[in-house]
Amino acid sequence: MPIQTDKPVTSALLNAAVAELIATCPHFHHAIIGTSWLSKPIHALTIGRGRRSVLVNASHHANEWITTLILMRFLEECAEDFPLDDVMLYAVPLVNPDGVDIVNDKARRLDFFGHGGEPHLWKANICGVDLNSNYPANWEKAKKHKFARGYTSPGARDYVGIKPLSEPESSAMAAYTYWHDIDVTLSLHTQGEEIYWRYADYNPPGAEEMARRLADVSGYRLEEVPEESSHGGYRDWFIKTFNRPGFTIECGLGESPLPLSQFDDIYGKVAPLLWESLRA
Repeated sequence: MPIQTDKPVTSALLNAAVAELIATCPHFHHAIIGTSWLSKPIHALTIGRGRRSVLVNASHHANEWITTLILMRFLEECAEDFPLDDVMLYAVPLVNPDGVDIVNDKARRLDFFGHGGEPHLWKANICGVDLNSNYPANWEKAKKHKFARGYTSPGARDYVGIKPLSEPESSAMAAYTYWHDIDVTLSLHTQGEEIYWRYADYNPPGAEEMARRLADVSGYRLEEVPEESSHGGYRDWFIKTFNRPGFTIECGLGESPLPLSQFDDIYGKVAPLLWESLRA
């Protein structure tokens, strides 16, 4: 059964979709690479048999949950078009299950917020840490920038945590990336129809050329990350650690969470980009 794209994703819906995918497509390898603070699984799916490895992740940020649906739909396409002879695709479709449930699971939302608050604005994990500011890539600089903007304690967004990789979700992502010696990463976020490919002064071999290919097939713009928003992110860490191409894909336009009415338009632009990333 295809992933449901007519309703907001929750960790329970994702669990069911993963189970269905691996049951119907034996070419997928499934692993649980860690668990969230609330012991929810962080799934990884792998397909292909090449030496080159590409890791795509989604929903570091809770209210950017539409990216999970995008990645799961793409994995369904990969199942239909298998084999991928020249590449191994690694996919982590829901990095932040607790945070996504704050936004979309009514029971969890009421438990967490009571009858107040603005759950649609929640980006962080259950502990109020922005997972995409919790990686060891000039983390102290990220902390300085975020603190200067008032994000000095746990909350809906932009708090960097007490130290790099303090959160089980970011720690699991880093360990999984190390373990599989990934060649290229793509992180799906929203919004802006932009591609970020540079970090600081790093210029990994082949990164700019690949970035231009991704932009050409998607129509997305290549942009630089503002200094005050840089550092501490998964892509930042990957580029700094491995000096290999890493990309942030800002899907769609508007304000997060993007409405499901945009799904088809977003997918129509992002799917060719994902396919292009799998080509050497």
